[in-house]
Amino acid sequence: MNTRERVQAVLHFERPDRLPVIEWASWWTQTVERWESEGLPKGMNNFERQEYFGLDLLVQQWFGPRSPNLPRPAYHGAPILSTLEEYEAFRRNGYIHNLDNLPFEWFERYRAKHESGEAAFWFTLEGFFWFPRTLLGIEPHLLAFYDQPKLMHRMNQDQVDFSLRVLERLFRKYRPEFMTFAEDLSYNHGPMLSREFFDEFLAPYYRQLLPILKENGVTVLVDSDGDISECLGWFQDAGLEGILPLERMAGVDVSALRRRYPKQVFVGGFDKTIMHLGEAALRKEFERVLPAARQGGYMISCDHQTPPAVSLDDYRLYLKLFREYAEI
Repeated sequence: MNTRERVQAVLHFERPDRLPVIEWASWWTQTVERWESEGLPKGMNNFERQEYFGLDLLVQQWFGPRSPNLPRPAYHGAPILSTLEEYEAFRRNGYIHNLDNLPFEWFERYRAKHESGEAAFWFTLEGFFWFPRTLLGIEPHLLAFYDQPKLMHRMNQDQVDFSLRVLERLFRKYRPEFMTFAEDLSYNHGPMLSREFFDEFLAPYYRQLLPILKENGVTVLVDSDGDISECLGWFQDAGLEGILPLERMAGVDVSALRRRYPKQVFVGGFDKTIMHLGEAALRKEFERVLPAARQGGYMISCDHQTPPAVSLDDYRLYLKLFREYAEI
Protein backbone atom coordinates (compact mmCIF):
# COMPACT_ATOMS: atom_id res chain seq x y z
CA MET A 1 0.00 0.00 0.00
CA ASN A 2 1.04 3.61 -0.46
CA THR A 3 0.50 6.34 2.11
CA ARG A 4 -2.82 7.52 0.72
CA GLU A 5 -4.25 3.98 0.56
CA ARG A 6 -2.98 3.24 4.08
CA VAL A 7 -4.64 6.34 5.55
CA GLN A 8 -7.88 5.68 3.68
CA ALA A 9 -7.94 2.10 4.96
CA VAL A 10 -7.67 3.19 8.58
CA LEU A 11 -10.27 5.94 8.16
CA HIS A 12 -12.73 3.36 6.81
CA PHE A 13 -11.98 0.68 9.43
CA GLU A 14 -10.26 -1.53 6.86
CA ARG A 15 -7.00 -3.36 7.53
CA PRO A 16 -3.90 -1.69 6.02
CA ASP A 17 -0.64 -3.48 5.29
CA ARG A 18 0.69 -1.62 8.35
CA LEU A 19 -0.32 1.35 10.45
CA PRO A 20 0.54 4.78 9.03
CA VAL A 21 3.62 6.20 10.76
CA ILE A 22 2.52 9.82 11.01
CA GLU A 23 2.68 13.14 12.79
CA TRP A 24 -0.62 14.98 12.55
CA ALA A 25 0.80 18.14 14.21
CA SER A 26 3.86 20.21 13.50
CA TRP A 27 6.64 20.29 16.09
CA TRP A 28 7.10 23.01 18.71
CA THR A 29 9.48 25.77 17.58
CA GLN A 30 11.61 25.13 20.67
CA THR A 31 11.77 21.43 19.81
CA VAL A 32 12.93 22.16 16.27
CA GLU A 33 15.54 24.60 17.57
CA ARG A 34 16.89 21.94 19.91
CA TRP A 35 17.02 19.35 17.16
CA GLU A 36 18.77 21.74 14.79
CA SER A 37 21.44 22.22 17.46
CA GLU A 38 21.74 18.41 17.57
CA GLY A 39 22.10 17.89 13.82
CA LEU A 40 18.69 18.31 12.18
CA PRO A 41 19.12 20.25 8.91
CA LYS A 42 17.96 23.83 9.30
CA GLY A 43 15.29 25.67 7.37
CA MET A 44 12.90 22.83 6.53
CA ASN A 45 9.13 23.28 6.61
CA ASN A 46 6.86 20.85 8.45
CA PHE A 47 6.33 18.62 5.43
CA GLU A 48 10.04 18.49 4.57
CA ARG A 49 10.70 17.38 8.14
CA GLN A 50 8.15 14.60 7.77
CA GLU A 51 9.99 13.41 4.68
CA TYR A 52 13.38 13.76 6.38
CA PHE A 53 12.24 11.47 9.21
CA GLY A 54 10.71 9.00 6.76
CA LEU A 55 7.16 9.51 8.01
CA ASP A 56 4.08 8.77 5.94
CA LEU A 57 3.40 12.23 4.56
CA LEU A 58 0.32 14.15 5.73
CA VAL A 59 -0.17 17.55 4.08
CA GLN A 60 -2.54 19.97 5.81
CA GLN A 61 -4.10 23.21 4.61
CA TRP A 62 -5.83 25.52 7.12
CA PHE A 63 -8.59 27.76 5.76
CA GLY A 64 -8.85 30.58 8.27
CA PRO A 65 -11.63 33.20 8.06
CA ARG A 66 -9.53 36.16 9.24
CA SER A 67 -7.53 38.47 6.98
CA PRO A 68 -3.89 39.20 7.92
CA ASN A 69 -5.02 42.83 8.26
CA LEU A 70 -7.44 42.06 11.07
CA PRO A 71 -6.34 43.90 14.24
CA ARG A 72 -4.57 41.59 16.67
CA PRO A 73 -5.70 41.15 20.29
CA ALA A 74 -3.78 43.07 22.93
CA TYR A 75 -2.80 39.76 24.56
CA HIS A 76 -3.69 36.08 24.23
CA GLY A 77 -7.39 35.66 24.84
CA ALA A 78 -8.20 39.37 24.66
CA PRO A 79 -11.18 40.55 22.60
CA ILE A 80 -10.85 42.07 19.14
CA LEU A 81 -14.50 43.14 19.06
CA SER A 82 -17.47 43.03 21.38
CA THR A 83 -20.62 44.05 19.49
CA LEU A 84 -22.59 43.08 16.40
CA GLU A 85 -21.91 46.52 14.95
CA GLU A 86 -18.15 46.10 15.30
CA TYR A 87 -18.38 42.63 13.77
CA GLU A 88 -20.32 43.92 10.77
CA ALA A 89 -17.79 46.72 10.28
CA PHE A 90 -14.91 44.25 10.22
CA ARG A 91 -16.73 42.19 7.62
CA ARG A 92 -17.45 45.24 5.44
CA ASN A 93 -13.75 46.11 5.57
CA GLY A 94 -12.77 42.62 4.38
CA TYR A 95 -11.09 41.62 7.64
CA ILE A 96 -13.31 38.57 8.12
CA HIS A 97 -14.56 35.97 5.60
CA ASN A 98 -12.61 37.44 2.71
CA LEU A 99 -12.19 34.81 -0.03
CA ASP A 100 -9.63 36.75 -2.06
CA ASN A 101 -6.56 35.00 -0.71
CA LEU A 102 -7.57 31.45 0.09
CA PRO A 103 -4.37 29.46 0.75
CA PHE A 104 -4.04 26.40 -1.47
CA GLU A 105 -0.24 26.61 -1.51
CA TRP A 106 0.56 23.34 0.22
CA PHE A 107 -2.00 21.27 -1.63
CA GLU A 108 -0.73 22.63 -4.93
CA ARG A 109 2.92 22.10 -4.01
CA TYR A 110 2.29 18.46 -3.06
CA ARG A 111 -0.38 17.71 -5.67
CA ALA A 112 1.79 15.25 -7.62
CA LYS A 113 2.65 13.28 -4.48
CA HIS A 114 -1.01 13.13 -3.52
CA GLU A 115 -2.02 11.89 -6.94
CA SER A 116 0.71 9.23 -6.85
CA GLY A 117 -0.31 8.13 -3.36
CA GLU A 118 2.89 9.32 -1.64
CA ALA A 119 0.93 11.82 0.47
CA ALA A 120 -2.48 12.08 2.11
CA PHE A 121 -4.25 15.45 2.26
CA TRP A 122 -6.28 16.90 5.09
CA PHE A 123 -7.61 20.34 5.85
CA THR A 124 -8.99 22.40 8.71
CA LEU A 125 -11.99 24.70 8.97
CA GLU A 126 -12.55 26.75 12.09
CA GLY A 127 -15.48 25.45 14.07
CA PHE A 128 -18.33 27.13 15.86
CA PHE A 129 -16.78 27.35 19.31
CA TRP A 130 -13.34 28.32 18.01
CA PHE A 131 -14.28 31.05 15.53
CA PRO A 132 -16.34 33.32 17.83
CA ARG A 133 -13.77 32.92 20.60
CA THR A 134 -10.96 34.28 18.39
CA LEU A 135 -12.92 37.50 17.94
CA LEU A 136 -14.68 37.92 21.28
CA GLY A 137 -11.82 36.76 23.53
CA ILE A 138 -11.83 33.80 25.88
CA GLU A 139 -13.91 35.06 28.81
CA PRO A 140 -16.32 37.33 26.86
CA HIS A 141 -16.99 34.44 24.47
CA LEU A 142 -18.17 32.21 27.30
CA LEU A 143 -20.46 34.98 28.58
CA ALA A 144 -21.79 35.59 25.06
CA PHE A 145 -23.65 32.26 25.09
CA TYR A 146 -25.89 33.92 27.71
CA ASP A 147 -25.63 37.62 26.88
CA GLN A 148 -25.24 37.81 23.08
CA PRO A 149 -26.92 34.81 21.47
CA LYS A 150 -27.89 36.81 18.39
CA LEU A 151 -24.25 37.73 17.74
CA MET A 152 -23.12 34.13 18.28
CA HIS A 153 -25.65 32.76 15.80
CA ARG A 154 -24.81 35.47 13.28
CA MET A 155 -21.08 34.69 13.50
CA ASN A 156 -21.61 30.98 13.10
CA GLN A 157 -23.99 31.26 10.17
CA ASP A 158 -21.48 33.55 8.46
CA GLN A 159 -18.79 30.97 9.17
CA VAL A 160 -20.95 28.26 7.55
CA ASP A 161 -21.49 30.41 4.47
CA PHE A 162 -17.76 31.15 4.22
CA SER A 163 -16.91 27.47 4.67
CA LEU A 164 -19.34 26.42 1.94
CA ARG A 165 -17.60 28.76 -0.49
CA VAL A 166 -14.20 27.41 0.60
CA LEU A 167 -15.36 23.85 -0.02
CA GLU A 168 -16.75 24.74 -3.42
CA ARG A 169 -13.33 26.01 -4.51
CA LEU A 170 -11.43 23.22 -2.76
CA PHE A 171 -13.33 20.35 -4.35
CA ARG A 172 -12.87 21.72 -7.85
CA LYS A 173 -9.22 20.61 -7.70
CA TYR A 174 -8.49 18.45 -4.65
CA ARG A 175 -9.86 15.38 -2.88
CA PRO A 176 -8.49 15.33 0.68
CA GLU A 177 -8.83 12.20 2.76
CA PHE A 178 -10.04 13.85 5.96
CA MET A 179 -10.60 17.20 7.66
CA THR A 180 -10.88 18.69 11.12
CA PHE A 181 -13.06 21.34 12.65
CA ALA A 182 -10.75 23.30 14.95
CA GLU A 183 -12.62 23.67 18.24
CA ASP A 184 -10.61 23.22 21.48
CA LEU A 185 -13.77 23.34 23.54
CA SER A 186 -12.45 21.00 26.25
CA TYR A 187 -9.59 21.28 28.66
CA ASN A 188 -8.41 19.01 31.47
CA HIS A 189 -11.74 18.94 33.32
CA GLY A 190 -14.03 18.46 30.34
CA PRO A 191 -16.09 20.68 28.03
CA MET A 192 -16.42 24.41 28.62
CA LEU A 193 -20.07 24.49 27.58
CA SER A 194 -23.16 22.42 28.27
CA ARG A 195 -24.80 19.89 26.00
CA GLU A 196 -27.72 22.33 25.74
CA PHE A 197 -25.50 25.09 24.38
CA PHE A 198 -23.68 22.66 22.10
CA ASP A 199 -26.98 21.60 20.55
CA GLU A 200 -28.13 25.20 20.14
CA PHE A 201 -24.97 27.02 19.06
CA LEU A 202 -22.76 24.41 17.36
CA ALA A 203 -24.57 21.31 16.11
CA PRO A 204 -26.89 23.07 13.62
CA TYR A 205 -23.91 24.62 11.86
CA TYR A 206 -21.95 21.35 11.55
CA ARG A 207 -25.03 19.78 10.01
CA GLN A 208 -25.13 22.37 7.25
CA LEU A 209 -21.59 21.44 6.14
CA LEU A 210 -21.63 17.67 6.58
CA PRO A 211 -23.51 16.78 3.37
CA ILE A 212 -20.97 18.37 1.00
CA LEU A 213 -18.06 16.95 3.01
CA LYS A 214 -19.44 13.43 2.89
CA GLU A 215 -20.45 13.71 -0.78
CA ASN A 216 -16.78 14.34 -1.51
CA GLY A 217 -15.50 11.39 0.50
CA VAL A 218 -13.99 13.39 3.35
CA THR A 219 -13.88 11.84 6.82
CA VAL A 220 -15.00 14.55 9.25
CA LEU A 221 -13.11 14.88 12.54
CA VAL A 222 -13.01 17.45 15.30
CA ASP A 223 -9.79 18.79 16.86
CA SER A 224 -10.32 19.46 20.56
CA ASP A 225 -7.70 19.30 23.26
CA GLY A 226 -8.31 18.20 26.83
CA ASP A 227 -10.75 15.63 28.18
CA ILE A 228 -13.23 15.01 25.38
CA SER A 229 -14.68 11.82 26.89
CA GLU A 230 -18.03 13.43 27.66
CA CYS A 231 -18.52 15.62 24.60
CA LEU A 232 -17.39 13.08 21.99
CA GLY A 233 -20.90 11.70 22.04
CA TRP A 234 -22.26 15.16 21.29
CA PHE A 235 -20.10 15.38 18.19
CA GLN A 236 -21.11 11.89 17.15
CA ASP A 237 -24.80 12.78 17.46
CA ALA A 238 -24.17 15.87 15.29
CA GLY A 239 -22.76 13.61 12.56
CA LEU A 240 -19.00 14.01 13.00
CA GLU A 241 -16.97 10.84 12.53
CA GLY A 242 -13.98 11.13 14.84
CA ILE A 243 -11.61 13.18 16.94
CA LEU A 244 -7.99 14.07 17.68
CA PRO A 245 -5.56 14.39 19.54
CA LEU A 246 -6.72 12.33 22.61
CA GLU A 247 -4.49 13.99 25.20
CA ARG A 248 -3.22 11.55 27.78
CA MET A 249 -2.42 14.30 30.32
CA ALA A 250 -6.15 15.08 30.41
CA GLY A 251 -6.89 11.45 31.29
CA VAL A 252 -8.06 10.39 27.83
CA ASP A 253 -7.64 6.68 27.20
CA VAL A 254 -8.10 5.50 23.64
CA SER A 255 -9.10 1.96 24.60
CA ALA A 256 -11.86 3.23 26.87
CA LEU A 257 -13.06 5.54 24.10
CA ARG A 258 -13.05 2.67 21.60
CA ARG A 259 -15.28 0.60 23.86
CA ARG A 260 -17.68 3.51 24.27
CA TYR A 261 -17.56 4.77 20.67
CA PRO A 262 -16.81 1.77 18.42
CA LYS A 263 -17.42 3.62 15.13
CA GLN A 264 -15.49 6.85 15.82
CA VAL A 265 -12.16 7.49 14.08
CA PHE A 266 -9.26 8.42 16.37
CA VAL A 267 -5.91 10.11 15.69
CA GLY A 268 -3.20 10.73 18.29
CA GLY A 269 -3.32 9.24 21.76
CA PHE A 270 0.41 8.59 22.34
CA ASP A 271 1.55 10.30 25.55
CA LYS A 272 4.03 13.04 24.56
CA THR A 273 5.25 13.40 28.15
CA ILE A 274 7.06 10.04 28.15
CA MET A 275 8.89 10.39 24.83
CA HIS A 276 12.19 11.32 26.51
CA LEU A 277 12.12 8.52 29.11
CA GLY A 278 13.80 5.74 27.13
CA GLU A 279 12.94 2.52 25.35
CA ALA A 280 11.09 0.76 28.19
CA ALA A 281 8.70 3.70 28.65
CA LEU A 282 8.15 4.01 24.90
CA ARG A 283 7.40 0.31 24.53
CA LYS A 284 4.95 0.42 27.43
CA GLU A 285 3.10 3.31 25.79
CA PHE A 286 2.96 1.64 22.36
CA GLU A 287 1.63 -1.51 24.01
CA ARG A 288 -1.04 0.58 25.75
CA VAL A 289 -2.42 2.06 22.52
CA LEU A 290 -1.82 -0.82 20.11
CA PRO A 291 -4.92 -2.90 21.03
CA ALA A 292 -7.17 -0.01 19.95
CA ALA A 293 -5.23 0.39 16.71
CA ARG A 294 -5.72 -3.31 15.94
CA GLN A 295 -9.48 -2.77 16.05
CA GLY A 296 -9.29 -0.29 13.16
CA GLY A 297 -10.18 3.33 12.74
CA TYR A 298 -7.24 4.62 14.77
CA MET A 299 -3.98 6.23 13.61
CA ILE A 300 -1.44 6.32 16.42
CA SER A 301 0.43 9.62 16.71
CA CYS A 302 1.87 11.89 19.36
CA ASP A 303 -1.07 13.33 21.32
CA HIS A 304 0.11 16.84 20.53
CA GLN A 305 3.29 18.56 19.45
CA THR A 306 6.50 16.82 20.54
CA PRO A 307 7.87 18.79 23.53
CA PRO A 308 11.42 20.21 23.66
CA ALA A 309 12.39 17.79 26.45
CA VAL A 310 12.66 15.19 23.65
CA SER A 311 16.11 15.09 22.08
CA LEU A 312 16.72 14.25 18.44
CA ASP A 313 18.03 10.84 19.49
CA ASP A 314 14.93 10.32 21.67
CA TYR A 315 12.73 11.08 18.69
CA ARG A 316 14.64 8.75 16.40
CA LEU A 317 14.20 5.97 18.95
CA TYR A 318 10.48 6.73 19.13
CA LEU A 319 10.22 6.43 15.33
CA LYS A 320 12.25 3.20 15.29
CA LEU A 321 9.83 1.62 17.75
CA PHE A 322 6.81 3.17 16.01
CA ARG A 323 7.80 1.39 12.80
CA GLU A 324 8.20 -1.85 14.70
CA TYR A 325 4.77 -1.63 16.33
CA ALA A 326 3.13 -0.39 13.11
CA GLU A 327 3.49 -3.90 11.70
CA ILE A 328 0.19 -4.95 13.19
